[in-house]
Amino acid sequence: MKKVMMLLLMFVLLGVPYVHAEDVPAQQGLVVDEVDLLTPGDTSVITKAAAGNRYTFHILTIESLKGARSADYAKDVYDFWGLSSRDILLLISSEDHQVEFHFNNPGLQSSINSWSQQQGGDSGSAAITRLLDTYFIPYASDGDFAGGISSLMDATHSLGQSQGTTAGTGSTDSKNTSTSMSMLGMLLILVGAALILGLLYVIFTGIRRRKALDEQQEQLGDLLVQANHAIESLKPFQGIVQGKTAERVNAISERLSNHLIQISALRNEGSEAAPAFYRLNALKLAAERLRETNTSFGTALLEEEKQIAVISEADRNVKQRITELKKDAPELNQQFTEAVQETGYALQEIVQDLKELAEETAKADQLELFDPIAAQEITEDALEKQEQIEKDLKDVDTYDDKVDSFPETLAATRSKIAGIIEQNSLQNMKVKPYDNLEKASLEARNLEIPLRTGDMDEVRKIGGRLDALLQDAVAMTERQALIRQNNQRDLETIRSNWSQLSQRRDGLENRITESRSHFIEKHLSAADANLEAWSTRLREGAADVPQIESWTSDEHGQYDKARSALDQLLSLQVEAGQQFNSISGSLDSLNERLDKVNQLLSQGQGQVDSAEQMLQSRGLSSRSRFNLSTLPEYDELQRRLSTAPYNLDELEALTHSYQSQIQSFVSEATRLVRQKEEEERQAQLARMREQQRRDQARKRMSSGPPSSGGFGGGRSSGGSSWGGGSSGRSSGGSSWGGGGRSGGNSSGGSKW
Repeated sequence: MKKVMMLLLMFVLLGVPYVHAEDVPAQQGLVVDEVDLLTPGDTSVITKAAAGNRYTFHILTIESLKGARSADYAKDVYDFWGLSSRDILLLISSEDHQVEFHFNNPGLQSSINSWSQQQGGDSGSAAITRLLDTYFIPYASDGDFAGGISSLMDATHSLGQSQGTTAGTGSTDSKNTSTSMSMLGMLLILVGAALILGLLYVIFTGIRRRKALDEQQEQLGDLLVQANHAIESLKPFQGIVQGKTAERVNAISERLSNHLIQISALRNEGSEAAPAFYRLNALKLAAERLRETNTSFGTALLEEEKQIAVISEADRNVKQRITELKKDAPELNQQFTEAVQETGYALQEIVQDLKELAEETAKADQLELFDPIAAQEITEDALEKQEQIEKDLKDVDTYDDKVDSFPETLAATRSKIAGIIEQNSLQNMKVKPYDNLEKASLEARNLEIPLRTGDMDEVRKIGGRLDALLQDAVAMTERQALIRQNNQRDLETIRSNWSQLSQRRDGLENRITESRSHFIEKHLSAADANLEAWSTRLREGAADVPQIESWTSDEHGQYDKARSALDQLLSLQVEAGQQFNSISGSLDSLNERLDKVNQLLSQGQGQVDSAEQMLQSRGLSSRSRFNLSTLPEYDELQRRLSTAPYNLDELEALTHSYQSQIQSFVSEATRLVRQKEEEERQAQLARMREQQRRDQARKRMSSGPPSSGGFGGGRSSGGSSWGGGSSGRSSGGSSWGGGGRSGGNSSGGSKW
């Protein structure tokens, strides 16, 4: 086990990342911009272009080298990031104005040497420095680091395309061999670890599943104990009880015996043969099956225990319930006697119920000792009958009083209805509340017949109908009063609305008449026709008002009919108001369209003047002249707007054409200005680049020939490694601002 744990620990340690080297930033993508020399957009563009077919660029920008040599720092970053022969590191130090180009690819160094020699330069780090001075430094001097990086990457990728396929073949083969051996060793280790982990999984999982199976076997023993206990609890009843109780006891005992036999057989079978610990699926299947079996038996035993509890409960409580029934019987008989004496009714139905209650109590008392289940069922029915008799006796008094007080109740209801009729002048209403009162009187007479016999179910039904008739009689009268009040109120509303709608209609007619002097009939015909149609509908509706007034008067009393007609008139008035709003809006829109034409016509000169001022400010006014008076649309608009009525469709078409020509002139003026600005910018940029080229040429002439290992005052420590095609590391530096140095196996530099 210790060996296994040590092996697992070794795999964990292999996955722990290396500790970061001091002052070397962690790599986070192909561009690590520590000092924000690049915008997010520049970073995105450079990242996409950094990966070529042969090389992958890694760009790092830092604030300062802190006195370190750029080549040494670049080598540390190259090693720490774990870069390979296809990777190129470009290090930029903003405060030192220093740039370092670092890689480990003899083929690329050979291509750079060839390019430098074609330009009349040296090889090694001096060639790298020349590459930087040519493609990076001019941009860096202007602060355009994104342009310099892109230019350098493009040049390097171009050099890589001309690189021979034979360069570096030996080192690649050796490296591939080493890599293959390393991968084989790692594969063997992983296979061994997988086998060990698989074995551990089988052992631990098998032990766990075997334990789960044993727990289910133990639960079978608990179920055996539970079944035996249930059988023991039935013994006091066996051989003694009879009837329904005996049937239940025997059935429960038989089922429990069968459960006991089955559980014992399963327990013996499980203890004799259990799957081996390494048979994981068999162990899992056996445990799941046994769990399902235990659940099934457990549920069955719980149900049997509930049935036993019912028998025990009946045996304990039925005697007490029978005693209570016997005790309550005299009091119930006394209540019956008093009800008969007070009302004078025979109450034959209740007499029969009392007799049946006494018989059921006596029968339950006989069965209580030997058949408690049957006795309990009879007792439950007897208790329900006792409660019903008590309620019936109470209702006898209630409905007897109701019959006695009905004449007063009927008179009070009649008086209330008469008051509502008198107060609201409803003498001629079409509904007949007094008919309901006559029906209620008939129901009251019918109520006495079942009340005398004690048929209280029928008594309650008749009493319910009687109360509903009285309530409906009052409610229908109140409803008629409310309808008439609302009718009178809404009639006043309709008269007021008619006055307002008439004023609005007259105003719209005047507006249409006035608009005919400004606009052609085509624009007004729809509004005029709509106004006429709704004026006709309103006149027709007004003709119905006298009839509605007649319906809602005392003489006719047709309040419901008047209500329906009033609702239709109110809806008509609301819709007419909405249509008048629409007509008014359409007239307003005609004036708005005319105002818009006048506004666009007057704005045209201002747009032209602004465009000409912009051209004049850039010295371009002589290139384009625009005169509104030369536009045929301008003259035509002026002519048409001078005479009414107006055809707005034609005016808007002319205005659109007029505005299109003005916009064309403005767009052309804007294009000329932007073209002039771009030409000036390109000229200024060309002058700046020419000045930079001259300044760099003067610097090279004044500094003399470069040393054998550096560029611009630097030094070389391995320039010979590039000429022989070895797999050494290459590094070249350049700076923008003065003298500097670069180091490593091969380096060179200058400042921008």
